[in-house]
Amino acid sequence: MISPLVRKLAREHGVELRELVGSGPDGLITRADVEAAIGAAPGVATGTAAEAYDGAAVKAAARADDELIRAGRAEARRQVEAGQEPVRAGAESRHALTGIRGLVADKMARSRREIPEATCWVDADATELLAARAAMNGAVTERDGQKVSLLALFARITVAALERFPELNSSVDMEAREVRRFADVHLGFAAQTDRGLVVPVVRHAQARTTASINAELIRLTEAGRSGRLTPGELTGGTFTLNNYGVFGVDGSTPIINHPEAAMLGVGRIVPKPWVHDGELAVRHVVQLSLTFDHRVCDGGTAGGFLRYVADCVEQPAVLLRSV
Repeated sequence: MISPLVRKLAREHGVELRELVGSGPDGLITRADVEAAIGAAPGVATGTAAEAYDGAAVKAAARADDELIRAGRAEARRQVEAGQEPVRAGAESRHALTGIRGLVADKMARSRREIPEATCWVDADATELLAARAAMNGAVTERDGQKVSLLALFARITVAALERFPELNSSVDMEAREVRRFADVHLGFAAQTDRGLVVPVVRHAQARTTASINAELIRLTEAGRSGRLTPGELTGGTFTLNNYGVFGVDGSTPIINHPEAAMLGVGRIVPKPWVHDGELAVRHVVQLSLTFDHRVCDGGTAGGFLRYVADCVEQPAVLLRSV
């Protein structure tokens, strides 16, 4: 599969894709290959390809729709106040499912069709995890580098949990009637950008330290926001971490990122009444959810995985055995 943005770039500059030799995984043709073919410096055509679909054109269409809707509502209000039946209260618009949005739509539809998914969830006291992060970052010097994010800590916990429950780091091949369990953890994480939802992949996460995972998360997030993620950085994931708490919501039942077998969701961390050491106290609580493919495991495995994640959140010292 060649990225629609790469196809568009090639089409705009008259490059014949069949004549190129791809430098990406398994010979995949990347944007850099097309740019080399047209003699452009890397990154020059990024704005042309990406913005054409995901940027200026879409934003202009959205602004036009908003103006029509506002005009329609104003006219409807005038008609109602005059005792008339409104002709219409808004505007209808249609947008093609192409580009990134189209790819996401296809993948999500396939996931829902093929995967018998189930979801379990648990509330966890994240107070100690927040304290551990504060202690880590309080000791960070300019030489040490970047401060550790909560997402990086959840990623490290996820990797530790997958080492204990490897059934969830797998995919199902129904044609071969087999479950493929992966040796490496290629951890995807959902990231919202101006160009839509993308899932960059931290490759070989099981071989990385928390600091290394954190640095890679930052790099991939910045690349996603600038539209510079390569196809290789968006494919090959074996498990996805979804931090929907950044949107201010507590819980979710997401669609699994096909062909993976599971996704861990992390809600917002908020102060709540909580029984701690036998007494009622205000603690920082997070809701964790695991959506999993019921073909690869049963509820016992899924529940064990999620409980281990919650234990690490509540008692970060549990992680010391696997760091």
